[in-house]
Amino acid sequence: MSGAVQDRLQQFTCRLLGRRGAEVDWPDQADQGLALLPTGIAEVLHCLEILPLASDAASPLPINLSSDFLDRVEPLVATEPAAVSLQIPTAFLKQSDMAEPVARAFSWLNARVRVQSAEPTRTEYHTWFFLATLDSADRWQQVVRVTVNASSGARVPLPDTLTEDAPQAEPADLPGDAPSTLLAAARAMLIQVQADSRPFVDRLEGRLGRDRKRLQDYYRALLRGDSKRAARHPAVEDAAKRDAKAKAVQLELRRKLAELDERYACRVDLTPLATIRLDCPVLAVRCHVQRRAAAKPHTLFWNPIAKQLEPMACSRCGVSTFAVAFADDSVAALCAACQG
Repeated sequence: MSGAVQDRLQQFTCRLLGRRGAEVDWPDQADQGLALLPTGIAEVLHCLEILPLASDAASPLPINLSSDFLDRVEPLVATEPAAVSLQIPTAFLKQSDMAEPVARAFSWLNARVRVQSAEPTRTEYHTWFFLATLDSADRWQQVVRVTVNASSGARVPLPDTLTEDAPQAEPADLPGDAPSTLLAAARAMLIQVQADSRPFVDRLEGRLGRDRKRLQDYYRALLRGDSKRAARHPAVEDAAKRDAKAKAVQLELRRKLAELDERYACRVDLTPLATIRLDCPVLAVRCHVQRRAAAKPHTLFWNPIAKQLEPMACSRCGVSTFAVAFADDSVAALCAACQG
């Protein structure tokens, strides 16, 4: 195998394992490297969590094209979200003064905010598609879409850019690597999943309540039966034995209830399926924020697709909001919950 191909395999391996949460040390031109893998990745690759990296056949994961390397890493590659890059060349942007629209759209909870200017610029919007799964005694799955402004981190209610009624977008070769908005999208996605899965969770909680009641009724009936037998035949067993039997029944009930809680516990999994990078013209509204003795500039965005101002993202929890407070020293944006 040529040196160029081996170099590409080395770079591919480092990037792939790194994006799956591994710590990888394999310097360029070095024959060997080392990776510290998360437990789940080690299980997928059928190797130990401390993995030597090399191309020779004796390696636990021979990184060459004549081995089963590609077959073994295929499950990791298959979970990579597909990416599409699009661009909207031009769009109408508001030209009127933005002070009044900002005042109508936002509630400033603890600071003075003054609009300084508004100017055309461009920003990226990243639309993420996730497969959301809730696993419990039953399973709920749904493909969920969320769009995030890559500059502000705020969730934006934009139409699906792949539908016929969406604004005209063209394929584009956008610079940079994969979108950096995965965390912001995942935060917004969890809020969306919580709302969408509410009927499913309500059904689970109803079933859990009924199953808990059945267990409690059954073991309480056992205790009542023992009490009645003891009252009819007091000499059959002494009080100590009856107390020990009652404690054993209570202990078994607690164990069964704990098993039931474990069975109905919800495990949430978000799997990225695809992402769309959309480069779009926007109106950047520059604002001066005064919080006590501290001050800081912030930028709001007016979106020509939604034809409205976008919310701001809370610097702590990431939620998007139009009711914004600001931290005392850093003047970072906060939602009402994080402010309190």
